[in-house]
Amino acid sequence: MSDTKFCYCCRVHHPIEQMRLFPTRQGYRWRCVRSIDAAVKSVDERAAFGQQQTAINREAARRTAEFAQRLRHLRTVAP
Repeated sequence: MSDTKFCYCCRVHHPIEQMRLFPTRQGYRWRCVRSIDAAVKSVDERAAFGQQQTAINREAARRTAEFAQRLRHLRTVAP
């Protein structure tokens, strides 16, 4: 994944073109433009962004767990 960076805010890998170095207390971290733009909006819009991102992360976790379950099943079935 050399052409992507991990966004510490939404915890997803994005293409480098969508990422910016963002100053934090711990130093500079990569953050996606989408999350930077969402941070300057109203409280209600930020809350909606957070809920949307939570739904995205839950779906990704569900798919990963489902895939891992299939792999475990294949290992027990295959000779």
